Parts: sequence; structure tokens; C-alpha cells
Amino acid sequence: MRLNHFLNILALGLLLLSFLTASCIYYLIYLPRIEEQVVSRQDRDLQAVQQGIAYAQKNLDTLCYDYAIWDDMVTFVDNVSPEFVTKNLFDNAFEAANVDGFYVFNRQNQLVWQYNSGAEFVSQNLPLSKGQFVGKILPSKAEMDGNRPSVRSGLLRMNDKVVYFSNVTVMPSSGEGRVAGSLLTVRNVSQTIHEEIEQFSLIKFELEVLAKPELSGETSLGFRETPKVDEISAEHSWYLHDALSVPSLKITVNHDRSLLPSIFTVESILMFLSVLVMSYIAIIPFSALVVRPLRIANAVLDKMAHRGVLLTMPTAWAITEVANLTESFNLVVEKLQRHQNYLESLSFNDPLTGIANRRSLEVFAERAHKQWREGKGAIGFIMLDIDFFKPYNDTVGHQSGDQALIKVAQALMLECRRRGELVTRYGGEEFCVVIHGDNMAQMELLAKRMLQKVRDLNIYHQASPFEIITVSMGAVLYDGYHPEFANDDWQQMIRLADEQLYKAKESGRNNLQILHRKVSPLFVVG
Repeated sequence: MRLNHFLNILALGLLLLSFLTASCIYYLIYLPRIEEQVVSRQDRDLQAVQQGIAYAQKNLDTLCYDYAIWDDMVTFVDNVSPEFVTKNLFDNAFEAANVDGFYVFNRQNQLVWQYNSGAEFVSQNLPLSKGQFVGKILPSKAEMDGNRPSVRSGLLRMNDKVVYFSNVTVMPSSGEGRVAGSLLTVRNVSQTIHEEIEQFSLIKFELEVLAKPELSGETSLGFRETPKVDEISAEHSWYLHDALSVPSLKITVNHDRSLLPSIFTVESILMFLSVLVMSYIAIIPFSALVVRPLRIANAVLDKMAHRGVLLTMPTAWAITEVANLTESFNLVVEKLQRHQNYLESLSFNDPLTGIANRRSLEVFAERAHKQWREGKGAIGFIMLDIDFFKPYNDTVGHQSGDQALIKVAQALMLECRRRGELVTRYGGEEFCVVIHGDNMAQMELLAKRMLQKVRDLNIYHQASPFEIITVSMGAVLYDGYHPEFANDDWQQMIRLADEQLYKAKESGRNNLQILHRKVSPLFVVG
């Protein structure tokens, strides 16, 4: 045998051995781990879509709840009047809120009034005759007799339409008293909702309304049940049933095909070539150029999975494909971070006024209180309440009252723009301002500016003795931290500010009351 033939056979044998070795490594070590990650990613895709389907219900729940706890609605359910409908239940309001059906039921679960956007959503298409409709869609007799508030939501089939529904008991805004009936609102599961869910979840999927609710041997999930991925596939489908256990929707998620494991990838080919080079020279180049980036990528993904945070990868790699891969990964992480920040901002903002909500107040106040205890400046709280707001709502209506709240909130926010100042909606027509780092004069000046800013809005208020919308303010200010105030947490400070607000109301409203908390200096006599 000639040497060149032997070298050719040896080279062929080494190539085959390298291929077999690389194949064994790929299929026995790397592929199971990649498949595990892909299954996890596909599982998250399904969860994101299911959460998006449930999240699309939120606006309907909010609208239904706002109408249900309206005191005037209690009177309307007990005594239906065309005048109330003409003045308060506008068709264009329901259209703007994307509501396709609004049904008012009395205490005996009898329909007393309805609105529908089309013939498909008339009350006759509601499955009222089904035995489970009362109890799963409308409140049960026991709940009515017990005057217990209840909230229900989910999917409901109306003939060939599938809708989101929200049902809330109608009772006084105080949350106590006699239940007058309940409101049922519905919104059609349309292409618009499909697009909204895709924008929310960032996942492409298909949504099909089942023409026939019967399923042959197929299982369906509830509205808030999450499907699970059993094996890797380019797409996964599942069925959703409505609140009466009637199969209604088919969901099909189309996954990114680039995520499906395959031996014919740039990474696997580089791995095979690296194994061949390793057979001739050493394992160091392979380890430095391929294994190390993969280990770092795996470590980053492992930290992301276990810590629940988004991390980026280094991009300075010798292999172009690996560098491009890490750059693409970092771009995806950046997009996810922006999306996560957007979702978090929604949870920290009041949906009506757009300013910070109670959750933001807790976070900001806790941080300001901690810094105050560390000796970093003064701390103060201002409680504000719109004067005679309930009579204003009763006079001009619920929607005009909301617009007034928005204008007042924006006016307050324009005055609280410095670092260390935060204005939040505390609840209803009440607001809370947190101030960190100011002195007494600055705080009092800010409070007076806000008081005047609301007056300058010049919003006409027929039921107020001032004839315009005004606010009453109570404030408390603590100088730099002293052990005497060691037991005063930020909740206690808000209570003190609220007491000052009560004094402001007692003294005629439309004014400011401030409590200055400081340690009196000691004087030496003699």
C-alpha cells in the first residue's frame, strides 16, 4: 500500500471517526439540552398567548365594575327610567369602549335593560335557558339573598359568536348594602382582539372560533388554564371552553422554526470541523472558539431562567457567526426589556389619570423613608381631596367627573416635576404627594402652588360654594431624622397628613393645613 493511499484512508477514517464522535456528542449531550431549552421557550410562548387572551379581558372588567358600583345605577335597576338611559347610558360610550353588549339584570336575574352593537348580541342569543347560566354567568340566588358582592369573567358562546364577558353585582359604592342586581358586559372575540393579543404577547398565533362546539375526543382548557408543551413542534394547538364548559375557541401557536433543533446548523458544522481539527492538533482552539461561547451563553441562559432577570452576552468573539448570534440575542433581550418596562409602567400608573398609583406610592415612599432614616434630608407627605366631588359627579355625570379627575391630576403633576417629588392617585378623588429633601418653606410653597393650580383650572362646580372645583390639603413635614421619630413609619406619616386634611375640611375646605414635626432644641439655663 502506497503512503499516499494510506494517508488518504487514514484521513478518511479520521474524518469518519470525527463525524461519528461529533454526532455522538451532539445527539447524546448537546441535543437533549437544546431540546430542553426549546421546550421551555415554546412553553413560554404558549403561556404568553394564554396570558394575553386573559389580559384582553381587563378593560371589560374595569368598565363593568365602574358602572356596577355607581350609586345611580342601583336606583336605575330598582326603577328603570328612560331619562336615566338618555342622560347616562350613551351608545357612543359603549362603542368607544368596544363593548358589544351591555345587559342589566334585576335582583331576580330578569333582564330590565340592554344595549347591543348588532343583532348578533341581542339578549335572545344569551344562553339564558341553560341551567348553569345562573351561578356561573349571573349571581346565584344565595348570593343575591345574602347581598354578597360577586365578580365573574371569562368566555361565553352566543350562537356562532364567542365573546368575553364580565359580570358584577350592582350595589352601593360603599361596597355594603342591598344588592340590586347585576351587570353583564360582553365583547366579541374578533380579529381586532386577535391583533391586540399578538401585540401584547409578541407571539404569532391563529385564533379560530369553532363553528360546532362539539369536540370528538379532544380535551379543552378553561379561560385561565395554561397549556403545556409535551414535545417540540413547529406549532401547538389547544381548545378553550367557555364558562359553561362549551368548547368555543381553537388556539394555534406558530413557533420560530429556527429554534427547532437540527444537526444542519452553523454551530453544529463548526463543531464537526473543530472535532476534526482537534484530532490533528489540540483541543485548545476548539475550546476557545466554540465551547467557551457556548458555555457563556448557557450560563447566561441559566441565570436568566433561575433568577428571572434579562442579561446580555459578550459579543467580542473571533468567530463571526458566534458574534452575530450573541448580538442578535442581545437585541432580543433589549426588546424584551423594553416590553417588560412597558408592562411594569402599566402596573405602576393609574389607568384613568395616567399618574402614579398606590403601588408607586408604596415603592417611592418606602425608598424616601429609608433615605430619611439614613439622615438624607427631610421628608413630607401632602394629602389632597377634591371638595364636594360626589355632588359634582351627581350633577354632571360619571364621565365628566372622570375628565375633572384627569385635569386635576395633570395640574398637580405639572407642579411636582423635581427629583424627590411624586404625585399619586390615592383613591377616588383623593391624591397623595411624597416630598423628599425639601425644607418647610419649599414644601409650603409647593402646596400653595398646587392649591392655586387647581383653582386656575376654573372648572365650574354648581354644587360647591366656591362655584369651581377646589381641593383641601393636609400636610406633614419631618426635618432630618431624629431617634424621637424612630417609630414613625411612612404609613404613620400619611395618617398624620390625613388628619391635617380632615382639619382643612373642618375649617371650610379650599385651604391648606400643615403639621411641622421637628425636635425642639434644648436650652441651658444658669
